[in-house]
Amino acid sequence: MNSNQPADRDEKLASKRDVRSFWTMVLLAAQNAYNDKAAQFFLIPLAGWLAVLAGTSGESTMEYKLGLLIVLPFILFSPLAGWLSDRFSKTWVLRGGAILQLLVLALIVVAVHFRWINLAVFGFFLLALQSTLLSPAKKGIVKEMLGSERLGFASGVLEMASVLAICAGQIASGFWFDSRLRASGDGWQAAGWPLVLILILAIPAVLLSFSIKVYPSPSKRPFKASILWEHFKQVGQLFENRRLKWSGLGVAFFWFFGGFINLVAIQLGKELSGGGVGFGSELAWFIAAASGGIILGGFLGAIGCKRYIELGLVPIGGVIMVLGCALLAMTDIHSVWMKVWMVFAGVGGAIFLVPLNAYLQDIVDPAKRGSVLAGLNLLDCMAGVVAVIVQLAMFKLHMPLWVQFTVMAMLCAVATGFSSKLLPKHFLRFTLLSIFRIFYRQKILNAERMPETGGVLILPNHVTYLDAFVLTAASPRPIRFLMFEGYFKKGGLIRWFVKMFDTVPISKTKAKEALQVAAEAVKQGGVVCIFPEGQLTRSGSMNEMKRGFEMIARKADCPVMPVYMDGLWGSIFSFERGKFIKKVPYKMPYGVTVAWGEPVSSREMNSTRLRKELYELSAEAFGLRELLRHPGRTLDRSVTLLSENEDRFQRLLNEVEQRGERGQRALLANALQLAECPVVRVKSTILVDAESALAPLYAIALPAIRKLKVILVGNDMSNEELQKLMSGADISAAFGAETLYQRLNDMGVTGFAYYHEGGELYPENALPCFAMGVVDDEVISISIAHPNAVTATNQFQAGWKEGSIGRLLPGYAYEQEDEEVSLRGVVTKDKVIRILAKLDSEGFLFPEC
Repeated sequence: MNSNQPADRDEKLASKRDVRSFWTMVLLAAQNAYNDKAAQFFLIPLAGWLAVLAGTSGESTMEYKLGLLIVLPFILFSPLAGWLSDRFSKTWVLRGGAILQLLVLALIVVAVHFRWINLAVFGFFLLALQSTLLSPAKKGIVKEMLGSERLGFASGVLEMASVLAICAGQIASGFWFDSRLRASGDGWQAAGWPLVLILILAIPAVLLSFSIKVYPSPSKRPFKASILWEHFKQVGQLFENRRLKWSGLGVAFFWFFGGFINLVAIQLGKELSGGGVGFGSELAWFIAAASGGIILGGFLGAIGCKRYIELGLVPIGGVIMVLGCALLAMTDIHSVWMKVWMVFAGVGGAIFLVPLNAYLQDIVDPAKRGSVLAGLNLLDCMAGVVAVIVQLAMFKLHMPLWVQFTVMAMLCAVATGFSSKLLPKHFLRFTLLSIFRIFYRQKILNAERMPETGGVLILPNHVTYLDAFVLTAASPRPIRFLMFEGYFKKGGLIRWFVKMFDTVPISKTKAKEALQVAAEAVKQGGVVCIFPEGQLTRSGSMNEMKRGFEMIARKADCPVMPVYMDGLWGSIFSFERGKFIKKVPYKMPYGVTVAWGEPVSSREMNSTRLRKELYELSAEAFGLRELLRHPGRTLDRSVTLLSENEDRFQRLLNEVEQRGERGQRALLANALQLAECPVVRVKSTILVDAESALAPLYAIALPAIRKLKVILVGNDMSNEELQKLMSGADISAAFGAETLYQRLNDMGVTGFAYYHEGGELYPENALPCFAMGVVDDEVISISIAHPNAVTATNQFQAGWKEGSIGRLLPGYAYEQEDEEVSLRGVVTKDKVIRILAKLDSEGFLFPEC
């Protein structure tokens, strides 16, 4: 199933009037549902009280008759309801429904006043009829108000509000009836005045309906008698569409489940109270438990569908339903745990329902939405009838409640297994992304920039093996990834992954064919991702952008979106520490920021502009690093100083303190930029040139975030003292100028790398020296050793180049103008750093002589 269909209305943002109308409609639907169920659930305990008076309580089947009366109007009049919803403005159908409810409630009040139970039951039937006529208009108008983008969330809110109101009506009626019955001893009096108040509450609902915006009817179909039975044909047509068929059956199963739970709650109430005084309260408690679970599940389902309709929730809800019913079967009916497990089962049911409901509304043709939804309502009602028959049969066969719950658990297991088989991709995708979100906490920037419909080619940086999960979790639309077709022939996890994420196979040897396949995938209207670097970074910095994406975008004639993922370097799935995966995580959860760029015309985007825009996004994302929120706290972390230059170190600390919060943030940001490159190992030792103007960066800020030990080397430190301090220390790097490098070189020191702030490069020396670019006491670029290739498929990645001062650090936005590069920093965006240099296609800076 594909849960993202093209919208059928203009997908502009809903107006304020549309939004107000939606929330008004939610309030109207809630009040209507409350009045409806409150009245009905006064009649159920009233019928139970009358059965006790007649001495037939133990054999009474009135609740099953009333259950049939609830669903009978849906079976008989669903087509008429659908036709009304399509033929006339759904707003006017809502208004008519509110007026009809007012009249029916008046009839029930009269019946109870004159103690005419048959007339009251007829009123019960008319309330169900009113709900039937209202249902297609209430559900169908949501998309007309808000469109597809917020349909999943809006549908969840509407369902939750309606269910909450239904529950409130059912629960309040039970307790209210019982309290009045205890006081008066007369069931008719117990129901009388509360029903009058419910009648009065129906008046504001009528008035409220006239504040909803009038939406035009999508159809002009005239009425014909055949309409009254056409819903049976509509069900047949529904079954011709595979997506609608299975989704509709899934929704119908929920209503079967809900009908069973309602009837078994009545049976529980009777067994615990005998059907007389206390029956209403016991029933209310069980209904409250199940309803509370449905409300909670509806809320969770709405949150899960907030960005898009998440069908992966369906099997999750089914599993919870199975567990809830199994636990109910194993629990004594007098235990409070019965109510707890009722909550649990209700949560599962709602999570199962919400995405299916939203999906159905989204894929239905708007001109037929009312009639199709009416056909779907017929399925729901038939499921309700089956629930009544099944539960009545169990009651007549004197099945213990634990057997009834066991049977329902088995049926839920079958439904869950079937939904998992139909929706394996959605289920696994949702499950894996849920696990992913436990370990990776995401900040998402500018996701609204993605076009709501149509083909889009997204171009992210490539840092880890989890990048596909990161992007999928951050995207407002599902993403398809390009992958070499050889992976489709592999077994195990790789084959499973490429199928689960609807990956597009491309040939590794047939370049033109691969580009054409990729372009066709975009033309189909989806979001397609290609990693333009063509490989994972092993240096922490972006590699050269291959130009294949330019041809794909132009062939597909689609917008292109750069995307930058920040914070992933250091993850166990990155090459940090010189290897993938086989290492211990630094922390959990891991913070990741995904910054979406503006869509750019395929004709305007090229590899040079892409690199520039990705760097701009890196600056935006980098500035949101958690450590930069309170820089003083981070810089106050204790640093282990191995040398005896405590006075000099204290002066550095004082200098940092005097910079103020803005200066400290800039210092810490530069240290974080350095930490994005494999220059030091966490918890290792570094040598720092005490005479360097950048000593606060090397000796305080960098150690604070990488947990480093520091040997602060001054001109007054003897070689013997330095050698002693270095002996046995796990040294990973040294930072400074030419003087310290020559001194270490003369001493014959080896085993680590020296980072030269003067831009000197001696990568082949026994003590390799790598150039850094330093401007205005800020490190802007760095060279490193060429990162090793760990597999035969890894391409060469340069860590340094002759004549270069290293790769530009992530977190800088830049402009290249002739022979000058202008940089804006992570924090000091108003400060522009200018350097006479050129930036090559791999991000290396080459200063002009």
